[in-house]
Amino acid sequence: MRHIKCLKTGIAALLAIAGALAAGPVAAEEVDMWDGQWHFNATIYGWLPFMYSTVQLPPIAGGGNPTIETQPSQYLKYLQMAVLTQATVQKGDWGLWTDFLYMNLQASPSRIKQIGLPGGDPLLAVNIDFRADMRMAAFTLAPTYTVIHNDVGTLDVLAGLRYSSARLAFSYQITAPPTALNRGGGFWPTADSTDGIVGLKGTVRLSKNGKWFIPYEADVGAGNENWQWNAFLGAGYHFHWGDVSLVMRNLTYQRSGDVPLEKVRMTGPLIGATFRW
Repeated sequence: MRHIKCLKTGIAALLAIAGALAAGPVAAEEVDMWDGQWHFNATIYGWLPFMYSTVQLPPIAGGGNPTIETQPSQYLKYLQMAVLTQATVQKGDWGLWTDFLYMNLQASPSRIKQIGLPGGDPLLAVNIDFRADMRMAAFTLAPTYTVIHNDVGTLDVLAGLRYSSARLAFSYQITAPPTALNRGGGFWPTADSTDGIVGLKGTVRLSKNGKWFIPYEADVGAGNENWQWNAFLGAGYHFHWGDVSLVMRNLTYQRSGDVPLEKVRMTGPLIGATFRW
C-alpha cells in the first residue's frame, strides 16, 4: 500500500541521517537536560494517521451521525501542507513543552458504510459518497516538572492548554438502488476550542547503556462541552545528538450537544527525530 511504502521510505531516510550524524567525527557531546543549565530539544516528525470524523448529517442527506474514515493512502496525494513539531525548554527539573501540528488536505475522497432511511424499511439502504477537504490544527503549551530521573527512565508531569481547530468541507452524493434517489450537496462543519490539559510523559530505558528506550506521553483535557485525549507509545534509539523514535499516536477530540462536527480521531504511526543542545 502506498502509505506503507511512504512510511518505510521516511524511516529509512531518518535512520540514514541518524547513522551519518552518529558516525561523523564532529558528533555532539551528550547533553544532560537535568544539569541545572538551560537546555533545548526540538523534534520534527512525520505522522500518517487514519482519520475518523463523526458528523451530524443535514436532513437532506438523510440525517444521522455517520463516522467517515479517511485512510493515509487517500489523503497523501492531496496533501497541501503539513507542519509537525515538538519542542522543550528545560532548566533543572522544570521545563516548558510545546507540540504543534497543522495538516491541510484538499479533495480527499472517502466513503462511509450504508445507512438505513430514517423511519423506513431497514432493508432499503442509502449509499453516501463523500469528498472532504480538511484543515486540522492543534497547539499545545504546557509547563512540565520531572518527578523521576534515574537509570530506569524519566517521568514528567505536565499541565497546560491545547488549542484545537478543525475545518471540514464535505460534498456528498446520495443514491439508494434500486430506487431513483440521487441527491447531492455539501456542508461545512467546524470546531474550535481551547482546553486545559493534564498528563505525563517520559521514557523507559530498555538497555543498560540507555540506547534503546520506550517513549510515552498521555494527557486528557476538557473545555466547554468538549473533551479530548492525546497519547503515544513506541520505541526509540538514542544517539549523541538526540533520538530517533517510532511510535503509535492517537489524538481524539469530541464535542457534546447538537453540533455538526461531533468527533475527530486521528490514529497512526509516527516517526520523529529529536535534537538536543
